[in-house]
Parts: sequence; structure tokens; C-alpha cells
Amino acid sequence: MSARFGIPGAQAPAKKQSKLEQFRQTPAYPILVNVSLFIAGVAFIQSPLMDMMAPQL
Repeated sequence: MSARFGIPGAQAPAKKQSKLEQFRQTPAYPILVNVSLFIAGVAFIQSPLMDMMAPQL
């Protein structure tokens, strides 16, 4: 048998997760992502770049 076929029910060896992978499992991760995207959107809307993109009426 090849090594890629595992025994059913046998768990893969536990791989140590990095700090980032551990943080991504917490509920704070999606909150932090959404807050940072919101802040970036507000900063973009208030920037001079947005004024240059909008037509002058």
C-alpha cells in the first residue's frame, strides 16, 4: 500500500499552528478584518482621490 492511503479513523499527526493560524481561529479575526476594511473605506471616501474620481456637478 502507498503511504497516501491512511487507515480509516486514524488521525493525521497534529501540526503545530503558527500564531497567525491560531489568531485566525478566534472570533476577533473577522471583527478586526471588517473594522479595518470599514476604516479603509471611510479614508478612501474622504480622500482627495475620491474627489478627483467624482464628476463636478
